[in-house]
Amino acid sequence: MTARHHRGSQRLGAGAPPAQQEPPSRVRASAPRQRGPTPGSAARTTIDIILQGSTVELFHAHGVAVAPLGSSPVGEQQRYHESAGMLGFDGPSFSGMLTLSLPPPVFHALCEASPRSGTTTLADWTQELTNQLLGRIKNRLSVFQTNIRSHLPSVLSGVAPERLRQRTPSEILYRFRSLRGDILVTLDAPLGDTVLVYSGSAGVAHEGDVILF
Repeated sequence: MTARHHRGSQRLGAGAPPAQQEPPSRVRASAPRQRGPTPGSAARTTIDIILQGSTVELFHAHGVAVAPLGSSPVGEQQRYHESAGMLGFDGPSFSGMLTLSLPPPVFHALCEASPRSGTTTLADWTQELTNQLLGRIKNRLSVFQTNIRSHLPSVLSGVAPERLRQRTPSEILYRFRSLRGDILVTLDAPLGDTVLVYSGSAGVAHEGDVILF
């Protein structure tokens, strides 16, 4: 036992620093790691976070505070209020349909917080907000090397949205609470094997920038 200890002591003494002077963690000296692909359910989680964050920021920019209440498969839940904005999109990674619907009291809150003309209608607001929401989502997806192209937005009222939009297993409902009622957003975009790859080099637009669709 003594001999083995002596030989080990000779090896450590050959110019090596004492053990107590070594860095406490090798992680601090390692190169930063690149974020890898985010497949399957991880991609769904990323999109959920992007959509909810984009919606909160959108309504905050228009003077209405909202809070996300979570997301779930739409199933038999209520999807729309009196009117619903609909906006399709497509891209190399995935395609789908985004809808947004707000109750009349939230529309009145938007009008109160905005210097717009009093002739602006619920349909006008719904169409513009749907378009702006997809623009924000598109902007955030750009850092995941994912580009989507939006179609023309439309607004449907009454029973028309339910008749035209068949419920599918891939449709997700997002609820947002406000003081004037719940805002409903749905996203029907089958992801399949979609992979999102983070890239910090992508340029992200800021509030007030012009985004070309």
